[in-house]
Amino acid sequence: MITRRIVDRVSRLSGALLVLNALAANAIDAPKPAAAPAEAAVPPPQTNVTANDETAFYERLQFVAHKRMLVGLGISDDTLKSLAAGSADAAIGRLSQQSVAGDRNATIALVRIQHWCNRISSARPADAQAQLARFTQLVSPERLARIAGVINAERAYQGRARQSCGQAAFDYQGIESRLRQAAEAGDPASTTELALFVRDPAKREQFLQQAADKNYAPAIQALATQRLLAVQRGQTTENVSSIRLLFKQAGRTLPRAKVDLANCMATGCDGHPADAGGAAPFGFDAAKDGEPLAFTSMMRMPWGNRLTRTQMLGWQYYGDQLNETGCTGDAYIQNAVMFAQAVATLEKGQSPTQLEQARTQAETLWEGNGERAKKEQGCG
Repeated sequence: MITRRIVDRVSRLSGALLVLNALAANAIDAPKPAAAPAEAAVPPPQTNVTANDETAFYERLQFVAHKRMLVGLGISDDTLKSLAAGSADAAIGRLSQQSVAGDRNATIALVRIQHWCNRISSARPADAQAQLARFTQLVSPERLARIAGVINAERAYQGRARQSCGQAAFDYQGIESRLRQAAEAGDPASTTELALFVRDPAKREQFLQQAADKNYAPAIQALATQRLLAVQRGQTTENVSSIRLLFKQAGRTLPRAKVDLANCMATGCDGHPADAGGAAPFGFDAAKDGEPLAFTSMMRMPWGNRLTRTQMLGWQYYGDQLNETGCTGDAYIQNAVMFAQAVATLEKGQSPTQLEQARTQAETLWEGNGERAKKEQGCG
């Protein structure tokens, strides 16, 4: 039995663990029609910086973003390239044929792409001038020129993707029916996907448990996250002690789960005593995998405190190189700013010798883990 004292301690740690995933609770249905903004009404960015042409780089970012979104489903590179180019209708047509033919993973992909199209349809072009004004003091002129190019490429991409999503032939009832049939047949991936759209927490946990019993890593991670969130919200104290074990099981194949485990262990999120030393190997292993959250977490979570400033700087250099390779997908800009801030903070007060040591460490990390990270993040 978990005592009230432990539950209170777990609840107080919720602020530190907001980096963990939250489960979605959306219906699987047709998107509400959204009025597409007139592209002509959006003034072009006005900035002193000369934007690079980052069209090809942005397509790479979108390829990585979609590969991560559809990870584990065996989606072909041709389909991913269509999505990365903003040709969602072509990708949806190809996947629809596969789904009707009995490909359960294609059905899951259609569910995720449908919700991605919803987000694209409701997205509005960013105020490029305001964004660049915020970033001017945070990044180098060279990085700012690339960010400006990414913003321009994103605006053009959103217009193409919005139009192609509107032209796509989504068989919403058929997709949902096939997903439910696959889940009822015991397919763990389909059961896990369906669980995300179940509003009843008990029913959701039942679905996730069914998939977790078949050792399906995404279900195991989602189950751990659901239990952690339930404790943080004061909804239940049941199965608290299983959270760490579940994250550890999922972390065998999922880099994100390694970070969740490290953050959980370092703060004692599951009623166990905080163990930053025991957490550190999992966090650093996730960073070697190129998991973006690991680099933020090591700066903020107790498991990163074991590093010297010079060592931390080396890790941030490594993460920044991954980001500049396109390995964080469409989160490139926010990560570019995050790494720029982290590097500037850590470089301050460092001697030339220490800076050289950090750069050498980053090179060693890249040589030893760069290919592994690119494979894990879908940017190889």
